[in-house]
Amino acid sequence: MIRGSVLFPGTDHIDQWNKVIEQLGTPSQDFLMKLNQSVRTYVENRPRYAGYSFEKLFPDVLFPADSDHSKLKASQARDLLSKMLVIDASKRISVDEALQHPYINVWFDPAEVEAPPPKILDKQLDEREHTVEEWKGQME
Repeated sequence: MIRGSVLFPGTDHIDQWNKVIEQLGTPSQDFLMKLNQSVRTYVENRPRYAGYSFEKLFPDVLFPADSDHSKLKASQARDLLSKMLVIDASKRISVDEALQHPYINVWFDPAEVEAPPPKILDKQLDEREHTVEEWKGQME
């Protein structure tokens, strides 16, 4: 929602695909070879699109110029978006790689990533009577 609107506002899965390739460009032949034959035939019979530059899709005005973090630049944001918005999932940036990207790593805290999962909520907890000490124990 960085642009204030849906980036690929498709009305169904086919229109969605067309919106994606119009903006990002027709994927490579290597990717098309991964598709099943009927989908590949459809895509190959569609017009080829070069796509728009990420500078056009995400102009500087969309990014805060007065950030508390001097490292946060519009060019870094566009670089991250260009690595995330890749049709071929095998070429898309991974979550771990994204967390290390210069636009994101100013907020990255390894302790949050490596933290144990939260306790599973006992849905019947409120239905039972507990002493104050038992309630305190539930909060630990």
